[in-house]
Amino acid sequence: MILYFSGTGNSGFIADELGKQLGEEVVKMTSCDPASLKFSGNTLGIVCPVYAWGVPPLVGGVISRLNDAFVAAAREKGVWGVLTCGDETGKAPDMLRKMLAKRDLTPAGLWSVIMPNVYLMLPGFTLDSKEVENKKIRNAGPQVRDIARAIGKGEYAEDCHEGPLAWIKTKAVYPLFEKMGVVASKWNVSDTCISCGRCERNCPVGNIRIKDGRPRWADKCVSCMACYHGCPTNAINYGKITQGRGQYRRFLK
Repeated sequence: MILYFSGTGNSGFIADELGKQLGEEVVKMTSCDPASLKFSGNTLGIVCPVYAWGVPPLVGGVISRLNDAFVAAAREKGVWGVLTCGDETGKAPDMLRKMLAKRDLTPAGLWSVIMPNVYLMLPGFTLDSKEVENKKIRNAGPQVRDIARAIGKGEYAEDCHEGPLAWIKTKAVYPLFEKMGVVASKWNVSDTCISCGRCERNCPVGNIRIKDGRPRWADKCVSCMACYHGCPTNAINYGKITQGRGQYRRFLK
C-alpha cells in the first residue's frame, strides 16, 4: 500500500508509477481518513515531496492519526519511503524517520527521486527550464523501476541525495518555511481571473472556495502551490514574490 501527498503532481506521479510496478494500492493522504484506513498490500510506502529541505507537516499529521491496527500491520509487513525533490533533500529523510518513529515504525528503505522544481515562495527558488524539466522526468523513470525492483526483492537501501550543508539548510530554511511559507492571507488574485474554479479543484486540502467569482483561501494552506501553477491565466500570486516567475503544469488539469 502506498500513501502519498502531492500538490502539483510530482509525488503523485511517482506514487502511481510505483503502485503499478509493485501491484500496490495507491492512496492519496488528503483523500482518506487515517483513523479508519484499512491496511492492504505487501508493504507500506510513504511518498511525499520535500519542502524547503524538510517534510511537509501534513505528512507527519497523517502518520500520527493512522489507527493502531493499520500501524501494527505496517510494522509487520515493512515500511519504506520515497521523497521527491527538486535537487536535494537536505535532512528531510531524518525528519520522515522521526515522524514514523513516533508510531514505532522504522523505514527499511528510503530513496529520493529528483523531479522538476516547483517551489517559488521563498527567495532564491526558481523553476527549471523546460529542457531540465523534461530531463528530470525522463531520468525518474529508470530510477523508479530500480526502486520498485529493490522493494519487490526486499533489497532495501538508503539512497537520498541530501546535498551539501544539509543540516544547515534544513535547520535554517525549513523553520523559515514554516513561519513565512504557509501564510494563507498572502495569497491574492488579479483581475485576469476568469472564475474557472481550477484553483478550488486543484487544492489538495480543500482550502479554496470560489466566492463572488474569485478564490478565497481559508487558514489550512499547506503551501503546495497547486493553485498558483494550475491557474490558466496566472492570476494567482503569493504576495509579490511569485509574480512573473513562471508556472509548472505538467500534472495539473
